[in-house]
Amino acid sequence: MPVLDVALPAPTQRVHRPSTNSARLDIQGLRTIAVLAVISDHLLGYPFGGFVGVDVFFVISGFLITGLLLREHERSTRISFRGFYRRRIKRIIPAALIVIMTTIVLSWFLFQRTRAESITWDGIYALIFGANWHYAAAGTDYMQAGGPVSPLQHFWSLAVEEQFYVFWPWLIVLVMGVLAPRLHLSTAAARRLLAGVFGLVIVASFTFSLWETAARPTVAYFSTTSRTWELAVGALLAATANSLPTLSVTMRTTLGYAGLAGIIWSIIYVTPEMSFPGPWAAVPVLSTALVIGAGIKGNQPYLYPLTNRVSNYIGNISYSLYLWHFPVIILMGSVVPQENLTASIVAVLGMVALSIASYHFIEDPIRKSSWLDPSTRPQRKKRPVRIDQSSKQAAMGVLVTVAALVVILAMTRTAATEQSLSVQRAPASISDQDGAAPETQPDTAAGRLSAEIEAASASTSWPELAPSLDELSFVPEWTVDKCMNVTDANVSQCIYGDLAATKTAVVIGDSVAISWMPGLRESLGKQGWKIQLLTKEQCPAIELRVERSDKKAGFADECIAHQQWSMMKIAEIKPDMVIVSSALNTRDRLVGAPKKDEALSLWSEATTRTLTKVGGVTDAKIVLMSVAATGKNLLECATKVSEPSDCAVAADDMDRYVSTVNAEKTASEGVEGTHFVSTVPWFCGSVSCPAFSGTTPIFADPQHITPEFSTKLAPVLSDAILGPAED
Repeated sequence: MPVLDVALPAPTQRVHRPSTNSARLDIQGLRTIAVLAVISDHLLGYPFGGFVGVDVFFVISGFLITGLLLREHERSTRISFRGFYRRRIKRIIPAALIVIMTTIVLSWFLFQRTRAESITWDGIYALIFGANWHYAAAGTDYMQAGGPVSPLQHFWSLAVEEQFYVFWPWLIVLVMGVLAPRLHLSTAAARRLLAGVFGLVIVASFTFSLWETAARPTVAYFSTTSRTWELAVGALLAATANSLPTLSVTMRTTLGYAGLAGIIWSIIYVTPEMSFPGPWAAVPVLSTALVIGAGIKGNQPYLYPLTNRVSNYIGNISYSLYLWHFPVIILMGSVVPQENLTASIVAVLGMVALSIASYHFIEDPIRKSSWLDPSTRPQRKKRPVRIDQSSKQAAMGVLVTVAALVVILAMTRTAATEQSLSVQRAPASISDQDGAAPETQPDTAAGRLSAEIEAASASTSWPELAPSLDELSFVPEWTVDKCMNVTDANVSQCIYGDLAATKTAVVIGDSVAISWMPGLRESLGKQGWKIQLLTKEQCPAIELRVERSDKKAGFADECIAHQQWSMMKIAEIKPDMVIVSSALNTRDRLVGAPKKDEALSLWSEATTRTLTKVGGVTDAKIVLMSVAATGKNLLECATKVSEPSDCAVAADDMDRYVSTVNAEKTASEGVEGTHFVSTVPWFCGSVSCPAFSGTTPIFADPQHITPEFSTKLAPVLSDAILGPAED
């Protein structure tokens, strides 16, 4: 007996199983809702909970695959692992391979080498079903987390499923083929035992998911261990299908609509800020299980949103649609800005056309073919692929639906644009905002920098950047010296400049604060200063309660503790200067997620409070560096077909930056001994904030400046920090 064809001793009794000969139209409808939710989330950014479509897919998959394995066992007392994995390969690989290879090839045509290489590696991980762990590792690496989105990132969910099916059939074999016969269990009893085992798996995985979501949320989102319970819920339904009561049409319909309501609620109201997958994934998971369970022992003639012909067809092509949608959105966004209406319309039409073609000419024919099937019969002449009449009608219905959606999208976007223009409060020029961009003299370092910024804003072609976009990096104090998180253990190793100097400057803040270091070393360090770092990743200099971007539990208290430690070190060091700097995106991570005005008020109050505390522990000069501007990701926006304006941020879009700078300026004026430095003219001209200055790229990622630009700022920093004190 081949090792992959495992014969299982038959249980002592057969139990009739509900008929599954006819297609479950309600499940096809669930697939439709799931894939449309995911696409809407990725294309429009709404509904916020569109990502729960993946959880719906997990439950469906667990139910269908487990059901197939159990029926195979009950029919033949055998589970053919060779047959199972052969079917999985035929079902998953062909369409996925086409999408991956197409995406990689187009990436090399469109993107810079660094990003194209990254996408190539993403494709390799997708092909070996390791994408989820690949993206989990990248998401927990702070330097990679700010990188451009991969057009293959959605393959993480396929990786979770295929990893699940590496061990799941063997668990069924263990229970049904080993334990049940030894215990002389009937088929019904064997299924109850299997259901109990599945229940234990659900409890264990869900419990782990709760812990991992709190402890390391980024990893939890991609983790097979934290997602196993979702597929196992579907499997539990399959195992208990025989035991479920037969319901009336009214009850089946009521439960079906209740489950559908739960899914829709999740899509609309679950947000990325909620703890996910544990526990909030339970809502779409259990709702999906309710819909599936309601239809196990009878059809759903009145569950029309799920069972109509268009939903059925979209459900048929949902796998191809899922595969194609994200590469189309990301690659299209590199050619036409994603906020552009044309890009959205072309993306929708493109993904639908590719999905229909992929389903009818790749996915479905190969799935039904004899490829990989063991056969001794002579090969028949291949018949041409034909699309049946009902599929043609459904496809036409899909195209009509898509056309209607495109019209609605156009109307929505047009109305949104008109409303935005009518209520736009940000001035056309940053220099128009009081205090935002102080005047600079042309013959000064700041004046020369300002001229370069204005020239870059007006540029229509890319200069020969140095470093090139393929060589962008973060400052060495962060990447090489590991001084991002300074503690008592490494504080003595994070001193720069003239180590024999009698004057000391202390820098407090987060990764943006450390990004100023090449410029500070070049300016202060060469003028008789040594510079002590007291920085901590994602922990601002000002006393605010903030979350980490990955929602790590307990970080708010950890950050406050570091800020208190920094004050103690300042009192101990007795510096001559304290430089205070924080990241603008800290406003997005405030505990409680306050709205714009409240967040700005909290920022201003925290700035005053922190500057006062610094002044209370030292007589040093306090320099408040305003938040640095944020830009676009150069590896994402700077393609082989882009212009500099594609990577510039318009002045109209910098309201949050300028309002924060002005709030800091006002707060500093109320604290004696504080010198405020506005960074606005270093990043922004009169109409935009460009991606480069001269030939120097400004941003290594949307939050952090390059070491080369930081060094370029040295004379500007020197004049801004030391000039007023020495005049």
